Amino acid sequence: MALLKAPVPLGYGHASKEAHSIAAPLLTGAALALAGVVAAADTDKKTFYWPGVSLLMLVATSMALLASIQLHYYSRQFFYSRQDIHDWYDLDGSPEDEALLTELYASQGDDYDKWARNNDRAVRCFNAGTVLLSLGIITVLIPPDGSQQAPCRWAAAGLVLLYTSAEVLWTLAIYRKNPKQRRKLGDRLSATAKPRENS
Repeated sequence: MALLKAPVPLGYGHASKEAHSIAAPLLTGAALALAGVVAAADTDKKTFYWPGVSLLMLVATSMALLASIQLHYYSRQFFYSRQDIHDWYDLDGSPEDEALLTELYASQGDDYDKWARNNDRAVRCFNAGTVLLSLGIITVLIPPDGSQQAPCRWAAAGLVLLYTSAEVLWTLAIYRKNPKQRRKLGDRLSATAKPRENS
């Protein structure tokens, strides 16, 4: 029987969908809205210390998150399960159907590899976008000279910087678990699992 492939852990595909199809669009909208506030600010009042840097960070955030959405959308067409194959094809167990099933299972393994590669790229873009968003927020919070709210803004910037540091450390820790090793583990588990017959 041809090799079927599955994500490790099994819920990884669903978690990825939530991040790229729900969280990424919302964060993109937030970054663009904040960029609009910075761009529309009165330069004479000096509301922001580095408005140009803030705009650059927020626009870069939007581009990274949009890239993650597009990559996820492209990769999602290659992500399907054994049950999806049985749902789409009416197989009755004949020799012809067994040959077709073997071919479809082999295609699922190849398509899974395409999904995994492009989804990993989407994850990198998403993680870069969240870090850039945090850095953009920090530059927005830095108070201009003579600001009456300087202590509060510095405290808020410090909190976001603390969060950003934790986010970067957590992301680097995840990247130590190499995606290729994760895929090899999935291949090994898939190879030992017997395909379930369609009920």
